[in-house]
Amino acid sequence: MKEKFENLIYKIRRNKTFHNISGKWQNIHTIMLFFLFCFSALIWKLFSYTVIEYDFYNGLADKQQIGTFSVPVNRGIIYSSIEKDGKNDKASYFATSINLYNLAIDPTATGNKEKLGEYLVDLVYNEICNSKIKAKCKDNLLKFLKVIDLEDFENTPEYVKKQITEKLSTRINQTKVTSVLLGTDFTADQIAKIQALNIRGFYINDNSIYVNPEEYTQTEENLAKVSNILLMTTEELKQITKKRELRYMPIINKLSIDSSEKVKDTIREQNEAISKGILSKESSISSFFILSENPSRYYPENSVGSQIIGFLDNAGVGRYGIEGYFNGILKGNNGKIVARKDVKGRIIDTISLEKDDLIGEGVKIITTIDRNVQQKIEEILEKGVKKYQANKGTIVVTEPKTGKILAMANYPTYDINNYSDVYELEKVTRSKYPNPSVDLLGYPVFVEDSTEGKKFIYDNKEIFLREATTEELGNSALVKYKYKNGYGAGVYRNDAISSLYEPGSIMKAITMAIGIDTGEIDANSKYNDTGSVKIDQFEIKNESDRCLGYHSFEHALDFSCNVGMIRIFQRVGKALVAEYLESFGFGELTGVDLEGEVFAPLSSWEKWSMANLFTKSYGLGIAATPLQMATAYNILANGGVYVKPKIVEKIIYPNGAEINYKTEEKRRVIKESTSQLVTKMLHSGSVNGFAKTGAVEGYSIAGKTGTAQILYKGRYQSGPGWTNASYGGYGPIEDPKFVIIVKLERPRTSVYGAVTSGELFKEVATYLFDYYGIPKSKK
Repeated sequence: MKEKFENLIYKIRRNKTFHNISGKWQNIHTIMLFFLFCFSALIWKLFSYTVIEYDFYNGLADKQQIGTFSVPVNRGIIYSSIEKDGKNDKASYFATSINLYNLAIDPTATGNKEKLGEYLVDLVYNEICNSKIKAKCKDNLLKFLKVIDLEDFENTPEYVKKQITEKLSTRINQTKVTSVLLGTDFTADQIAKIQALNIRGFYINDNSIYVNPEEYTQTEENLAKVSNILLMTTEELKQITKKRELRYMPIINKLSIDSSEKVKDTIREQNEAISKGILSKESSISSFFILSENPSRYYPENSVGSQIIGFLDNAGVGRYGIEGYFNGILKGNNGKIVARKDVKGRIIDTISLEKDDLIGEGVKIITTIDRNVQQKIEEILEKGVKKYQANKGTIVVTEPKTGKILAMANYPTYDINNYSDVYELEKVTRSKYPNPSVDLLGYPVFVEDSTEGKKFIYDNKEIFLREATTEELGNSALVKYKYKNGYGAGVYRNDAISSLYEPGSIMKAITMAIGIDTGEIDANSKYNDTGSVKIDQFEIKNESDRCLGYHSFEHALDFSCNVGMIRIFQRVGKALVAEYLESFGFGELTGVDLEGEVFAPLSSWEKWSMANLFTKSYGLGIAATPLQMATAYNILANGGVYVKPKIVEKIIYPNGAEINYKTEEKRRVIKESTSQLVTKMLHSGSVNGFAKTGAVEGYSIAGKTGTAQILYKGRYQSGPGWTNASYGGYGPIEDPKFVIIVKLERPRTSVYGAVTSGELFKEVATYLFDYYGIPKSKK
């Protein structure tokens, strides 16, 4: 048995097949051991990652997959004052952040183009004429038509709609791309080389190059030459300049909310009708419309209160007014969230979103400005500036007991939603400015000068301009330009706080108050007026012969007698005059919460000459802003008490916290009896004196006129266009509800404040008495 087994083993060992099988099993065993080793190593590594070194690798993964992301927040809202309508307390928006829409059409879409044209004419007309200030209809039409002027313009719906129809007809029926901009900053060498090629369809405008694909015929040769000159690839140029259908034709940007809703409703209603088979696609217009979102800072009142509100620039920074002054808290702070992101950096899972992380929303600011009063005052002022041919004007309306600013109007103004339009130019024409040396006084006027001029855009072309000299101003043969609004970006400035002027005779009310309060004069005091006062090499005269003789100081105030005012300051003396002027708020900022306030420092009284003292008594040699004058008149109307002017009523933070701006900084400046006596004198002036042009029938007002000559090259000038005309007053005198300061710069129909600003004061006061329901004065 043993021998048989050994023989079997011997035979197996000699068998070749067995050896092959055994070798194969050995190889498989080796491979299995290798994979087992690898798998064990992998398990160990995973165990190390997930258990032993979990914290390290988890942190590393978090760094790659988890990030902190900024959450944009809405800029704060600016409101008008809260109006009480008997049911609800409400305020109008002055500024808010919303998504407006740009409207375009696809001219190649299927639909009824005739109906589309009719629809768009009404829509565009409403945008440029009805939803804006009516007086701006022509300007808005010119922008839509992209023309400089319309000589035969008629402010009628028929005329305006005809112009819109003609323009829209061209846009609606254009189905091919006819203008492609290749670039705007090509060098002179590149421009010259393109011009030398003389290729049909290429157009040059300054440093810009355009192509009309419908006119341009592509060839390998010209594609190579042009792309080489313009530093583009041949394929890129080929794609840009190829003939193609026009699928996007802009109609109007930043549609009003009402118009946007109208278009959306039309699209929705017609699409539903098409889906139900009620309306055919060929009869519809919905497929033409393209609405694209335009996130915007929106100013619903357009130009109303523009210099008070300011604007948000393209960089997202508040400029001027409230937007500038409160930019830090209006913009808020972008919130932050911690979130997991995918490989493309997109948020896929929010990990942390704490309530405090989103507390950075912008604040709500409620102003003291009465929206209705502001709009009406602006209308009155614009009409007055044009009627009296003044360069500009300012009206400030305040509430004397609280210091609230109810209205602060300037003209010219600007549309905040289109703030960059202020740079538009116009040519100075003989028909509009027949006497340029007078008509253009005080305006920046330009002439062409390719050497020293700065770049401007006129009629879509670059021109180089510099300011005209006095001699060039009167040269009618020379082509001149000016800003359409008169001052360009200067209209951003709020002249009520940013423009200093010598107030002239409205300062005499303050002079009278100082004289009475110091006890140097009283109601019965008189003086002898000889008509003039000589000081050094100067002679100061009265404007009216009615001042001559032995009169009361009330008479001097009635007829604005310079000599009478000088006599008061002579009695008071420099030191006390300086002390009172500072107490009235001159020589310092009012501290109103608006960007851009300025002031003129008062020099030390020890440095005053007698001439300085004398001229200050009647409002020359001292500079103030219209708001400073309103603040000083507040003191007269408020029983002699100073109240800091305020334009913000309340600030509301996102977390609900509120800051209420209460009446502050009350201090007595003059005795109450002084205030009452000066008020009585000012009322006399509005009944018997020059100030009667501001009187309102049935009401007792206190008023004072002012006419101040403008200083030029060290000398006060005279004649049309060389004065600032003012009127200051308040009413009713029994219980003053408002103070009004009116200022016109360079009126030309009359140089006097009584004839110009006095009339505007009367119109403003009449409106305010009616608007606030103030009962008539008892006789």
